Amino acid sequence: MYTEGAASSGTVAMNYGAVDSAGGSLVKYAGAINVALSDLDTALSPVRETWYRSGAQSGMDAQAAESKLRGLLAEMTQIVHNLGGLLSQSAADGAALDGHLASKFQQHGATPAGQGLY
Repeated sequence: MYTEGAASSGTVAMNYGAVDSAGGSLVKYAGAINVALSDLDTALSPVRETWYRSGAQSGMDAQAAESKLRGLLAEMTQIVHNLGGLLSQSAADGAALDGHLASKFQQHGATPAGQGLY
C-alpha cells in the first residue's frame, strides 16, 4: 500500500555503478563455477577410468549422480550469468533514462534538484 511520505513514497533510487558492479560480479562468479566444474572433471578422470567402467552398480550410480549434478550446476551457472547480465543492463538502462529525463528538464528551463525545483 502506498503511504504518502513513507520511505518508498513513489521514488526509486538506484546506484547505477553498484548495480552494474553486482551484475559483473555475478557473471564473473558464473565463470568461476565453470572453471571449478572443469577442475572437477579433471580430478574425476581417474575415477571414471576405474570405478565407473568397472561395471559395478555403485560405479553406474555414481556416474548417473555426477551426470545429474553436472546438468543442474550448468543450469544454475546459466541462471547466475543471466541474472548478472540483466542487472548490468538494468543499470545501463536506468542511467540512460535518468540522463534522458534530466535533459528534458534542462530543455524546459528546470534546474537541478539541489536548487529545489524538483
